[in-house]
Order: sequence, then structure tokens, then C-alpha cells
Amino acid sequence: MRGGQYKTISTYPRDPDLENQKLKHSNRGMGFNFLSILSLFAVGWALSVIGLGAFTRLMDAGLGCPDWPLCYGHMIVPHSPMIDKYKAWAEMIHRYFAGFLSILIMAVIALSFFKKYRNRYLMIYSLCLIFLILYQIILGQLTVTLKLMPVIVVGHLLGGFLIVSVLWLIFLNSRFPFIPKRNPISIGVLIGIILLFFQIILGAWTSTQYAALSCPDFPFCFNAHPFFTMDFQNAFHFFVQKGVNYEGGILSDSARQTIHMMHRVGALVLTLYLFLFTYLMRFHLKNAIVFWIWGMLILQIFLGIVNVIFKLPIFTAVSHTIVAALLLLSLLTLFFFTRRERQS
Repeated sequence: MRGGQYKTISTYPRDPDLENQKLKHSNRGMGFNFLSILSLFAVGWALSVIGLGAFTRLMDAGLGCPDWPLCYGHMIVPHSPMIDKYKAWAEMIHRYFAGFLSILIMAVIALSFFKKYRNRYLMIYSLCLIFLILYQIILGQLTVTLKLMPVIVVGHLLGGFLIVSVLWLIFLNSRFPFIPKRNPISIGVLIGIILLFFQIILGAWTSTQYAALSCPDFPFCFNAHPFFTMDFQNAFHFFVQKGVNYEGGILSDSARQTIHMMHRVGALVLTLYLFLFTYLMRFHLKNAIVFWIWGMLILQIFLGIVNVIFKLPIFTAVSHTIVAALLLLSLLTLFFFTRRERQS
């Protein structure tokens, strides 16, 4: 001690793990790593599987191969004049892509358990992926054996959306450090995700019940007669009998029109909510994500109108499904960043 001044010397050595943790949770994020690259690639591949599934449904090729997992007992479509090769190949290509996606998912799960990447959230997402793979395998088989039973097909489609969502969350968590924080804005985003998920269910129900072309006009089902008697009882009767071939649909016209119009009403509610919420909260949200969500909403509305006016063109119909998935990923991204603590 000199001149009343003290020099404090810490007797505790610097904790390298603590320093690494601080560095890990810096604002700059963790950057791209092998897990983030692989999970991002898996997201893109999962989107292609969803698109191929939509294409298969639109081409009425869901029963192009009546057995599972083979096609008429073969790994590839056999040569036979009795087989509709176009539909069979559409179904088998979808299965090939889904099989490779399963391999990618298992690789992502394995990497998530490496000490370099391991954290609580990645463990939870990995367990979810294991469950979803088993879920999709079972429903993939039931889709064929139960001859496209609508509730099974809808569940199979939702499984695909859940898989791509979990893969996207793994990408975000491996790319950006995540420390949860309380943010009331995230509740509004979560409500938007729930509304979108219900809208996806309505869209899937519309597709599996072959109701996409039941209303030929826009904005009403029949512009000359805007109001008609809706058949809610038959339109949303989920538990149906086994042994029926549901390819082409079995519902009455009024039931299909009810389903179609409810899908439009759901789209209106979702669009109004997301536009209003993101506009009011725009100063508290990332501008890039907000503008992206607005763009996806406008594109989705445009594709929906084109599907009605031009009688469901293949490209726009498949795009309608893909954009729904991209909108879901956009809202998940927004939810992730509103729940993420930024460290200084």
C-alpha cells in the first residue's frame, strides 16, 4: 500500500468455461457450423418432400403403388401395362425423397448429441424428431393401407410440417445462441403460429376431401348466389368407416363447399391477424422478418385466388403448400428472436 491506494489482486483463476460461455452467447452468434449447415440442408429437403407430397395428391397418385413400402412388390416401379407408371413413379419418388430425409434427420440427431453442440433445447428437438420419424412411418403405411382415409392423410401432412419446423428450430439454435427471456410480444407471435397451424389443417382437409374445386368463384363460392346452406355435420366428420377407397372423395357437393369456404374464412382471419399484429408491433420486431411475413401472406393470397380462378394449376397448387410451410418457418423465426436474450 502506498499513498492510501490499494491494488486488489484476485486470488481466483479465470474460469475458461465461463469465458467460453460468454463468448458463445455474444450478439454475433455462433456462426455457421456443421450442424447448422446440415440442419438447413435437411430443412430444404423436407420442403421438397412436402412439395412432392402435394404433387402426389394433386395427381391422384396416392395409391399409385397399392402396397407399402414397396411398389407392387418391387423397390422400383415394375414394367407392366396394367400399371399407371406416371402415378406409380410420382408416389415412389416421394417415398425415395422421404427415405433420404429420414437419413438426414438421423444424422442431425446424432450431431445434436455431440458435446460441441449439445444443449437442452437440441436434446428436446432431437427427441421430437425421433418420435416424428416413427409417427410418419406409421402414417405413411396407413395412408396406403387405409386407402387415403382423410384423417390419416391430414395427420401425415401435419407430420411433415412438424418435422420441417423442428429442423428449422435446430438450425436456429445451432446458428444463434439462445438464452430465453420473457417477452409479451412472443405471446402474440405464438397466437399467430396457432392460427396458421389450424389454417394448415383446414387446407389439408380441403385437399384430402377433394374440395379445392368445389367453389368455382371468388370471393364467394357462387358469386351469383353468395349464401348457401352449409353442411357442417358431414363436412367435418373425422371418424369414418374403414375399407372405403377415398381417392377422388366421397362427400356431397354441399359438404365440400362448406369445407372450401371455411378454408377461405380461416385465411381471412389469419391474414387480418398477422397484418394487424406485425404492423402494431413493427417497431419492436426485426424489419426483415416482418417484411418477409407480409410478402409470404400476399403471395399466399395470390396463389389461393389463382388456384380458384384457373382451376388448380399444378405449379400454383404445389406452391400454395410450400409457401404455407415457409410462412410457418417465418413465424417460428420471429418467435425465436422475440424469446431470445441478446447479450451485450
